[in-house]
Amino acid sequence: MYLDYWRLEKPPFDNVPSESLFFRSPQHAEAFSRLLYLVEHRKGVAMLTGEVGCGKTTVTKALVNHLNQNRYQLRLLCNPAMTPIQLIKAILISFGVHSQSCSKPVLLEQLGNLLMSNAAQGISTVLAIDEAHVIGRQETLDEIRMLLNFQADEQFLISLIMLGQPPLLKRISELQPLKERISVKFHLEPMDYFYTQRYVVFRLKNVGAVRGMFSREAIRPIYDFSGGIPLRINNVCDRALLIGYMRKAPMVDSDIVAEAIEDLQ
Repeated sequence: MYLDYWRLEKPPFDNVPSESLFFRSPQHAEAFSRLLYLVEHRKGVAMLTGEVGCGKTTVTKALVNHLNQNRYQLRLLCNPAMTPIQLIKAILISFGVHSQSCSKPVLLEQLGNLLMSNAAQGISTVLAIDEAHVIGRQETLDEIRMLLNFQADEQFLISLIMLGQPPLLKRISELQPLKERISVKFHLEPMDYFYTQRYVVFRLKNVGAVRGMFSREAIRPIYDFSGGIPLRINNVCDRALLIGYMRKAPMVDSDIVAEAIEDLQ
């Protein structure tokens, strides 16, 4: 609605992960590098945690876009609150195998065949499990750990990335066998004021902005409201651009941001 008014090519603050809008703050770049290390060196399990909206899924999507699709198969599994059998079936489906069986040995054999076939073709298999903190069954977490039993030539046939909110840290700390398998771990913190400001400018420039649209004074209430969390920054900035368009404002100032925040609450 407001793109023509602000002369933008596409919405700058959508919350759908995008490679072109992946902001590499120092910590997001480090999270990306750690996950890349895990995948390239087949290190087993990585755990990436952070509050809602900190960018865990965005980092993972950036990893998907970075990897050579001829050498890596990375799939993202959402809503993993399942029984072990449901989990195995969901993993198979995510890699394109639709099994009619409900037998765990049969399903594991099919998964093993998939992993061996990929390995024979020089393809590394990677599974990212989003919202892993919602897994309430210990047997499901045990099943995830058991996936690492698929090995060949002293290497794991599958690499696992567990994404979740902070409760995942406590959940894993109580499961020593799985905890000991985690070779890469990183916690995403909210951005500080400086990187919040850079984030806003980055998102605008990457959709064609040729001038500043937010006054310097407008950044402070954006930071105070969002706490430096990208999801919240996106929400308030998107609403502010809409309100600025409706008011025919030449720039988004602190008053417009205040109105956007009130609108969101």
